[in-house]
Amino acid sequence: MKDLTPFRDLLLGADPRATKFKGAGGDSYTVWTPYSPDKTMSDNEQEDFTWHIQVDRFTKIDNDPIAEEIYNKLTEAGIPFEYNIDFEEDTGYIHHIYDCLY
Repeated sequence: MKDLTPFRDLLLGADPRATKFKGAGGDSYTVWTPYSPDKTMSDNEQEDFTWHIQVDRFTKIDNDPIAEEIYNKLTEAGIPFEYNIDFEEDTGYIHHIYDCLY
């Protein structure tokens, strides 16, 4: 399986408090979850292995600098991702969603 340490380190460069699977909580936090491995096979041999990883940034700050830094780090690293923003009425959080292929 593909080593996710470089992906984790990239996120920690944007948010040193980023955690895997479960958020740290507080006013703002970042959590990342690998959720679906894909492997490409050719001639009965594995050619490539890719993870789908969702990164969630929860914040109550409009124009959150860490959300922007995550976006920039993913872009600079050439990691393909889909970006969405959701406002959660019940909690008041702005939810930045980065659905990545790594």
